[in-house]
Amino acid sequence: MAISDAVVGNLITIYVAVIAALEAYGLVIRRSFTGWFVLVASTALVGIVLIGSLAWDVSRKAIMYAVSRNRVNEVCRGGICWHGVAVKSPASQVRFRLREQPPFALART
Repeated sequence: MAISDAVVGNLITIYVAVIAALEAYGLVIRRSFTGWFVLVASTALVGIVLIGSLAWDVSRKAIMYAVSRNRVNEVCRGGICWHGVAVKSPASQVRFRLREQPPFALART
Protein backbone atom coordinates (compact mmCIF):
# COMPACT_ATOMS: atom_id res chain seq x y z
CA MET A 1 0.00 0.00 0.00
CA ALA A 2 2.30 2.65 -1.30
CA ILE A 3 0.08 5.72 -1.45
CA SER A 4 -1.47 5.32 1.99
CA ASP A 5 1.99 4.66 3.49
CA ALA A 6 3.19 7.94 1.99
CA VAL A 7 0.11 9.79 3.26
CA VAL A 8 0.50 8.41 6.79
CA GLY A 9 4.22 9.20 6.74
CA ASN A 10 3.51 12.82 5.80
CA LEU A 11 0.32 13.31 7.80
CA ILE A 12 1.59 16.29 9.80
CA THR A 13 2.90 17.99 6.67
CA ILE A 14 -0.44 17.50 4.92
CA TYR A 15 -2.29 18.77 7.98
CA VAL A 16 -0.17 21.95 8.17
CA ALA A 17 -0.53 22.49 4.40
CA VAL A 18 -4.32 22.24 4.64
CA ILE A 19 -4.37 24.74 7.52
CA ALA A 20 -2.16 27.12 5.52
CA ALA A 21 -4.42 26.73 2.49
CA LEU A 22 -7.50 27.53 4.56
CA GLU A 23 -5.81 30.62 6.00
CA ALA A 24 -4.68 31.72 2.52
CA TYR A 25 -8.22 31.24 1.20
CA GLY A 26 -9.47 33.39 4.08
CA LEU A 27 -7.04 36.14 3.13
CA VAL A 28 -8.08 36.00 -0.54
CA ILE A 29 -11.78 36.36 0.24
CA ARG A 30 -11.00 38.85 3.04
CA ARG A 31 -12.65 36.80 5.74
CA SER A 32 -11.29 35.56 9.02
CA PHE A 33 -12.13 31.99 10.04
CA THR A 34 -12.40 31.00 13.68
CA GLY A 35 -9.94 28.57 15.17
CA TRP A 36 -12.65 25.93 15.62
CA PHE A 37 -13.65 26.13 11.97
CA VAL A 38 -10.05 25.78 10.81
CA LEU A 39 -9.51 22.83 13.17
CA VAL A 40 -12.68 21.00 12.12
CA ALA A 41 -12.32 21.74 8.40
CA SER A 42 -8.64 20.78 8.25
CA THR A 43 -9.25 17.57 10.21
CA ALA A 44 -12.13 16.68 7.87
CA LEU A 45 -10.03 17.36 4.75
CA VAL A 46 -7.07 15.34 6.05
CA GLY A 47 -9.47 12.51 6.95
CA ILE A 48 -10.90 12.58 3.44
CA VAL A 49 -7.39 12.45 1.96
CA LEU A 50 -6.44 9.54 4.21
CA ILE A 51 -9.62 7.55 3.49
CA GLY A 52 -9.27 8.29 -0.22
CA SER A 53 -5.68 7.04 -0.30
CA LEU A 54 -6.64 3.88 1.59
CA ALA A 55 -9.55 3.27 -0.80
CA TRP A 56 -7.24 3.81 -3.79
CA ASP A 57 -4.69 1.32 -2.48
CA VAL A 58 -7.32 -1.31 -1.66
CA SER A 59 -9.00 -0.92 -5.05
CA ARG A 60 -5.66 -1.24 -6.87
CA LYS A 61 -4.83 -4.34 -4.85
CA ALA A 62 -8.25 -5.84 -5.65
CA ILE A 63 -7.75 -5.12 -9.36
CA MET A 64 -4.28 -6.65 -9.32
CA TYR A 65 -5.68 -9.71 -7.55
CA ALA A 66 -8.50 -10.05 -10.10
CA VAL A 67 -6.13 -9.69 -13.07
CA SER A 68 -3.29 -11.77 -11.66
CA ARG A 69 -3.16 -15.45 -12.47
CA ASN A 70 -0.62 -16.23 -9.76
CA ARG A 71 -2.66 -15.66 -6.62
CA VAL A 72 -0.02 -16.95 -4.21
CA ASN A 73 1.97 -13.95 -3.00
CA GLU A 74 3.82 -15.22 0.02
CA VAL A 75 7.23 -14.14 1.25
CA CYS A 76 8.93 -16.18 3.96
CA ARG A 77 11.95 -14.91 5.87
CA GLY A 78 13.31 -16.27 9.08
CA GLY A 79 10.37 -18.58 9.63
CA ILE A 80 7.80 -15.78 9.32
CA CYS A 81 5.59 -15.82 6.24
CA TRP A 82 4.01 -12.60 5.01
CA HIS A 83 0.89 -13.33 2.97
CA GLY A 84 0.50 -10.64 0.33
CA VAL A 85 2.98 -8.26 1.96
CA ALA A 86 5.82 -6.91 -0.12
CA VAL A 87 9.35 -7.37 1.19
CA LYS A 88 9.94 -3.60 1.20
CA SER A 89 6.70 -2.85 3.03
CA PRO A 90 7.08 -1.22 6.47
CA ALA A 91 5.03 -4.07 7.95
CA SER A 92 7.64 -6.60 6.86
CA GLN A 93 10.50 -4.67 8.40
CA VAL A 94 9.27 -4.46 11.96
CA ARG A 95 12.03 -5.26 14.38
CA PHE A 96 11.65 -5.70 18.11
CA ARG A 97 14.47 -4.97 20.50
CA LEU A 98 14.48 -5.27 24.22
CA ARG A 99 16.54 -2.71 26.05
CA GLU A 100 19.09 -3.99 28.44
CA GLN A 101 18.01 -3.27 31.95
CA PRO A 102 20.62 -2.06 34.41
CA PRO A 103 21.36 -4.41 37.30
CA PHE A 104 19.38 -3.76 40.44
CA ALA A 105 21.16 -1.50 42.87
CA LEU A 106 21.66 -2.80 46.37
CA ALA A 107 19.23 -1.38 48.88
CA ARG A 108 20.67 1.26 51.19
CA THR A 109 21.06 0.25 54.78
